[in-house]
Amino acid sequence: MPFFSGRARPISRTASNGSHTATATATAPLSPQQQQQHPQQHPQRQYPLRNVCLSDNELLSRLHQCDAALALQTALADPLSSWDASHRTSCISLSATARRETFELSTRLKNDTKAQHLHTTPSPSSSPSSSTTSSSTSGVFEVLAVGCIACSAHELVGVLRPTSEPEFNTAMKAVYGRRFIYGSLVHDLERPTAHPPNVNGTHHVTVKTACFARPHVLLTRNEQWCFLDSFQPTTFAPVASEADLSKGFSILRLSLSPQDVATGKAVEGRVSHIANLSTLVVVDTVPAVSKDVSDGTSTKLRVVFYASTRTPSHASSSSSSSSSSSASAHHQSQHLSSASEKATRARAVAFAHGIARLPAVVRRRRLGVQVFASEALVNAVPDTSLHSNTRCVACTKGLRLSAIVRRARRCHLCAYSVCRTCWSREPIETSSGHVVMLGVCTRCLEWVDRCDYSNVRDGSRGVLRIVDDSEFEGPPAAPSRPLLGHSFENDLAAEATKEAAVTVIKMLLGRHKAEDGPVALTRGANEGPVQDEKREYMSAVEAYFRRRTTDAPRAEDCVLANAVERSYAVHPADAQVGSPPAPIPANEVARLEWITRVRLMDYNEPLPELDIICSFLRREMGFFCVMVTIVGATHQLVLSCTMAELVHALLPREHTFCQHLMMGTAPFIVRHPEADIRFYNLNPVKFQGAKYYCGIPVVGPDGLVVGSICCVHTSTMDITRMQYDTLVRFGEIASRIIRTKAEAMQQTSWE
Repeated sequence: MPFFSGRARPISRTASNGSHTATATATAPLSPQQQQQHPQQHPQRQYPLRNVCLSDNELLSRLHQCDAALALQTALADPLSSWDASHRTSCISLSATARRETFELSTRLKNDTKAQHLHTTPSPSSSPSSSTTSSSTSGVFEVLAVGCIACSAHELVGVLRPTSEPEFNTAMKAVYGRRFIYGSLVHDLERPTAHPPNVNGTHHVTVKTACFARPHVLLTRNEQWCFLDSFQPTTFAPVASEADLSKGFSILRLSLSPQDVATGKAVEGRVSHIANLSTLVVVDTVPAVSKDVSDGTSTKLRVVFYASTRTPSHASSSSSSSSSSSASAHHQSQHLSSASEKATRARAVAFAHGIARLPAVVRRRRLGVQVFASEALVNAVPDTSLHSNTRCVACTKGLRLSAIVRRARRCHLCAYSVCRTCWSREPIETSSGHVVMLGVCTRCLEWVDRCDYSNVRDGSRGVLRIVDDSEFEGPPAAPSRPLLGHSFENDLAAEATKEAAVTVIKMLLGRHKAEDGPVALTRGANEGPVQDEKREYMSAVEAYFRRRTTDAPRAEDCVLANAVERSYAVHPADAQVGSPPAPIPANEVARLEWITRVRLMDYNEPLPELDIICSFLRREMGFFCVMVTIVGATHQLVLSCTMAELVHALLPREHTFCQHLMMGTAPFIVRHPEADIRFYNLNPVKFQGAKYYCGIPVVGPDGLVVGSICCVHTSTMDITRMQYDTLVRFGEIASRIIRTKAEAMQQTSWE
């Protein structure tokens, strides 16, 4: 389907706004000779080059003239008997207590010539006084769909109000399927620099177009809808703040004439334009709706969809006889290209059916947040793999006979075998909008729907990656980004931390990062005067980080453990009990033997060098909490932490992030733990509000991962290549310090 990428010819449009008339043109002003030959074409007002031929004030005026909320209230208040047809449309349930949900869909043809409707699109031949709301002698066709979805408001906003053209096409394709061809985000209304006190600062208005494939009817065209899209949260918010969706939101769409849109349209004559169609979607929380835990806030959302379409009144056509012959011919050509009344009504019903597909779109986006098992793990032979099971993890049905006849299936999420009844192919939407089909068991789907996705945005889905330093935005609490290393200045100035800071700096500046010899944890006696020594150390640290800006690995070369796919299975567990049990690495026995031999889990003395590392990472990178831990068989020992109350505390291993870091040897990052089936029910996530985790392995002898540097934050953030390089370097330093202490403890015990 060819689309306009720009204007191929001059476009002029006369639009009415209240009691005055405005003419918009996209071409240069007429010359004086042309103005004398065609005085009627001289524009009264000229706009700069735009994608739409109406000013922003005129577009907002049409929204203000709309009484969609009143029409919806009337439709909801009318009894069920007033509707001509009503039926239930089934949809999947995102609730943990029900398999299916339904949307109540009703239609009617309302004959009311005195009713004012929400259509404000003027016809090209109408006068200024008749271009606002008008009544229709043939009645108003209304569509109403009402249902509930167990999800967060932000999840629905991501589907119903995409912020870019690729996201708009992906969302429309997901909701309306193959019938949707392509759409364009034509114009985004600029926000005024100063809003009136009663104007919501989060009100967002755009102009869009959408093309739909023709129905299975001969001699019909594809359909195109040019419309004005208005998004507004229910709760008032200032201009500079994020939209508050706690009480819901509404999305109003009004038809625009194709002559009002200058780009993003299909070629004239190839499509029929949908006119006189307006829709309103209202999403709110209803206390009477049964509670559920699947959206993270124990609520369900009520979704109300209302559409109204009418046949234009023929009264205005009789009054247009006094207009020019060119305007009459133009009106006739546009009338021939408009979709029929039957097609417009069918499109309104199709929009209502699309609302019932919202739960399926939300589900596939939730699955896109998860990290699936690798193909090698899923395709492993059950008899030889470590995660083989002889019974279905969902219904406990025996699988031996099913394996013989090849009826057993593998879940790509937990990597366990399930019976065919408890297995289904589910669409998974990636961050780029592509959809892949993978097999998922019913147990994993229950886990997926119990996570909290209210903080997941479109840019947060997909494969986790390290960003370049130029792309860094950082967490809200992060300081401005000078060169790393300035936090050492305070540690060198304080007498209590100076010795430990000097030790860490010396190890940081060491030439051989893998150097494993004994380290003297004291500074030399002849370091020079205090101020000169401090200045010398700080100059060396600044020079080191300046060199690392060029020597650090590229962002695409930074390795993260289990970021693209997971190399281990998620052990099945009852979702009512909690998160899945901790995975066990293959070298668990050797790892625990070394920890036990050096009595590392019994260590209870201060480690000022580790305190310096934790303090440095918290201040330089903006983390909420940083700790160095050792992971034992059942508990995790905190050797150092920026929160003093956690130092030397024993935390249950099954409620830690480090249990999953043990399954790899590279840094491990979780961007949204509350939305991940592995972490959504951990104590740090449920009670401490952890929304981000970055773990750096602490390595013992022979490459055994014995602990980690845990960096936790209360909001999601990005790690740059320089930060990644610094984290890895401090992981090596912490590993060396812990090995030195462990060897010293072992020698003391022998003596």
